Amino acid sequence: MASALLDGARAARRPTGPVLGLIVVGVCLLVGPAAATLGLLALMDVSALVMASEPMPISTQLVLLLSFLGAALLLAAWVLLKEGRPLKTLGFLPATRIWAHLLLGVGVAAVLLAVPVGVNYFSGQYLVGPVRSALLGSVMLALAGFAVQACTEEIVTRGYLLQVTYRKWGLTAAIVFQAVVFTLLHGANFDVGVLPLINIALIGLVLGMWAVAEGSLWGVCAFHVVWNWLQGNVVGSEVSGMDIGATLLSLDPGRGASDALTGGDFGIEGSAVTTAALVLAAAVAFWALQKRRLVSTGTA
Repeated sequence: MASALLDGARAARRPTGPVLGLIVVGVCLLVGPAAATLGLLALMDVSALVMASEPMPISTQLVLLLSFLGAALLLAAWVLLKEGRPLKTLGFLPATRIWAHLLLGVGVAAVLLAVPVGVNYFSGQYLVGPVRSALLGSVMLALAGFAVQACTEEIVTRGYLLQVTYRKWGLTAAIVFQAVVFTLLHGANFDVGVLPLINIALIGLVLGMWAVAEGSLWGVCAFHVVWNWLQGNVVGSEVSGMDIGATLLSLDPGRGASDALTGGDFGIEGSAVTTAALVLAAAVAFWALQKRRLVSTGTA
């Protein structure tokens, strides 16, 4: 199947296989953020004791999100020095229609999140507090932080891991494998359960098919950034179990609220309504992928 994203690994002079690629991903996401966190704590003068406080202050949130720079730098070093290929081959070619892809990602994230939030609000599952406009500056800082965190996760999973897996195991295995790894990476999050993990897996599948169909990571990066930011710092839901303090709104469970609908302490990503929305999104992503496959083979 012709896709600039899938072809990225072919530019490597010393390519990496799926098993070693998985080890590289693990090292990048464990060692990189841990090392970066130590530097950021000192640079931003944040006490390590504050890291465990809830709800999470903006200083702690920024340390956690910006620490993903460590993972990005480690992966960049591996791709440049070991594989010998340009960083842009990780999913940023061709550099055309970038704004269209970015806007699509932003729009899909907003619409997809509006479904579970709207259903829960209008059914009385959520009580919404007043707008906290004084926190707008912190909310915008958080957007920059999520840009680092979410884009790094996309580059590592939908970029690098999908590429090195596809080269040896084919497209279906590559999409499923990166989704499984993406899910396992969230398995240690606070208040995780079966339904949240199902939804994380669905997100991984949707974004994997989307990235291949698009041929780049621009759209999925925009989606992931806005999806996380809107949940945590705009509407005030937990983000994969992360309780954030700097929010424009606050969502509190109404009387008799069901965790199955609201997502409970994990946040809206753990909602059964989110599951339904993601299943529909997966169907659309699969259609787009099949259309791309037909076009690339000349049968459409």
